[in-house]
Amino acid sequence: MKGNLFGVGVGPGDKKLLTILAVETLKNAGKIVVPDTGGENVSLNIVKEYVEDKEKIYCKMPMTREKKLLQESHKLCADIICRELDKGLDLAFITLGDPTIYSTYMYVHKLVRDRGYNAQIVNGIPSFCGAAAKLNISLCDNGETLHIIPASYEGIDDYLKIKGNKVLMKSGKSIFKVKEKLEKLNILDRAKMVECCFMENERIYESLSEFEKESSYFSTIIVKGE
Repeated sequence: MKGNLFGVGVGPGDKKLLTILAVETLKNAGKIVVPDTGGENVSLNIVKEYVEDKEKIYCKMPMTREKKLLQESHKLCADIICRELDKGLDLAFITLGDPTIYSTYMYVHKLVRDRGYNAQIVNGIPSFCGAAAKLNISLCDNGETLHIIPASYEGIDDYLKIKGNKVLMKSGKSIFKVKEKLEKLNILDRAKMVECCFMENERIYESLSEFEKESSYFSTIIVKGE
């Protein structure tokens, strides 16, 4: 009998934000799949006390937008996972936040399912929900809309003009360009940010105009509508 793959969202940065289902899935898994981006593995640090005695499978996930390289890494990861599933092992693939929101895991998830294996998703708390909680604000009230925007990608100008509240993710090294765009639209004063939410080096900015340095990859901007 083939094993099952579980994409486990581990939340934004604090082990206390792991769901009960996530912990149960990690404990029941035969092996843990860890995305390896070449730097500190935040997701593994979050879950380490629950997976210390389990074998880890490291899948290289380069931090690049080069489509061919990404496709190759996703396929290689799926190959490794399927070989383990053929042994009857259940695997838990850990990923920050929620697997359904800008997660590399979903590319692997689709490849594994397309090959006829069972793959399921275990939701986690998204970073922008954690950021809103830290800022003591709501993401949307009454009939308000919420738009999730990949801030470091080209062509976001039109999205920023849409009426409603906005979550800007993936700003990273593009943070100053994002600030300029928000300022030109006269909405910078409504932008707040949490950097490294629920992590040891967390920083909270009640106004994005206060921010004057490069930001972490783990930065979430929330812009409230009028």
